[in-house]
Amino acid sequence: MNSIEVRQLEYFLAVHDHGGVTRAAKALHLSQPSLSQAIRSLERQLRTELFLRVGRGLVLSPAGQALVGPARQVVRSVERAQTAVLRVRELHAGQISVAAGAGLVADPLAPWLACFRRKYPDTVVRVEESESDDGVAELVRSGDCDLGLTAGSIICDELEQLLVSEQHVVLVSPPGTPRSVGPVPLERLAGVPMIAGDRRGQAWTDVERAMAARGAGATVVVEVARTSSTIPLVLAGVGSTFLTLRLAIEAQARGAVVQEITPAQVRRLRLLRRPGDRSIGVSAFTNVIHADAKRWVTALQQQQDLGLGLVAAGAVVDARIRDARTAATSRQARLAS
Repeated sequence: MNSIEVRQLEYFLAVHDHGGVTRAAKALHLSQPSLSQAIRSLERQLRTELFLRVGRGLVLSPAGQALVGPARQVVRSVERAQTAVLRVRELHAGQISVAAGAGLVADPLAPWLACFRRKYPDTVVRVEESESDDGVAELVRSGDCDLGLTAGSIICDELEQLLVSEQHVVLVSPPGTPRSVGPVPLERLAGVPMIAGDRRGQAWTDVERAMAARGAGATVVVEVARTSSTIPLVLAGVGSTFLTLRLAIEAQARGAVVQEITPAQVRRLRLLRRPGDRSIGVSAFTNVIHADAKRWVTALQQQQDLGLGLVAAGAVVDARIRDARTAATSRQARLAS
């Protein structure tokens, strides 16, 4: 016996539910002869009658009565499967994995993930941290992760590298630290107690090289594994540290003193992906990153064009972003209630 198609079961149920071929054909947008032929084909496959003609109508035969339940289960199972696939395709479900270099989860990945989750709340995001950019590249190249985020270029012909944003590195000092007039020269930090967050990360490596080039070594008094862990230590007066602007602004809101440095330190963020990977998840996350990074950079430049310094401009932009998110959350809460 040939395999029965789901479509045939749908036609069978339509004739039963609508009480006849004519009404079923109309509901299915089929011609009556086509539907009748499909039912006869199903009966031939099953080698039994499914309907009995009584007067001008049709009633189920004993075999037809036995088929109704299993047929509904099959049709519903297929519908659930199609819905599940559609939800994944449209990112209403499913998972995407991102590899991030050391120190990049707190900034910029955290705000990017927040934007992505607001747009695709049912999608699970898995984050893998790596101590090196090469480690990030290997996670993406091997297929363990869909995307990778690094703070420097890598040598890997097997991956695409997309420049997505830039980060400014600034000096963060304990509350009460005297402010300099203008950016703080790196050589002036010789002997200043420093807290190193993820010392192997690209941000710290670049700053230490810049200090060494100016004849000044960093006096590290405390090392911590995570960059974000340096903020409580700075606020407690243990020492100063270098942070990206967005993290520094958070520390400033809690009392830390944030200042620009010279020469300016800017690290370039790159997104890694396998060539030709244009899956829905990868494309959606990439689009969110590009959009959020562009909004931040554009807004920051606009404030600087108005005469604000880097830190002050960043504080204004960050405050506006927070206000906008709070307002959006309040609107969602009102709609939900």
